[in-house]
Amino acid sequence: MFNQKGFTLIELMIVVVIIGILAAIAIPNFISMQDRAKEASVKANMHTVQLAFEDFAVQCDGVYPDDGASATPGGDTVEDLCPGGAYPENPFTGAATVFTWDADPAAQGVIGANPANTTDYIIKGFGKSALFPLTLTTGM
Repeated sequence: MFNQKGFTLIELMIVVVIIGILAAIAIPNFISMQDRAKEASVKANMHTVQLAFEDFAVQCDGVYPDDGASATPGGDTVEDLCPGGAYPENPFTGAATVFTWDADPAAQGVIGANPANTTDYIIKGFGKSALFPLTLTTGM
């Protein structure tokens, strides 16, 4: 008599089906988590830019920038006042964040400011598919 050890084809097929079911459940959740993490990163980038706006105003006696070319008495723009002297990294593209002035952002990871004047601002960010409901302002 032969003493054969191992799994039958049916047993192996059942294991493969179970692994497939687990993967079908886990992969969409993982992708959803990645999207939420990227959107959270955009919100953090918005806050970083808000801090640069506030730093700008402190250096300019309470006057906020009205465009990307506005500079402090020391010659710093809002971008210069961000950590590393550049806008934060766009989590969707991996490149530097594109910052739009006087327009709502219209692409993933883009941040924009609508400074109609130098007394206040509104910072908005674009997530995976739409503008965020989060809007950062001077509180005025």
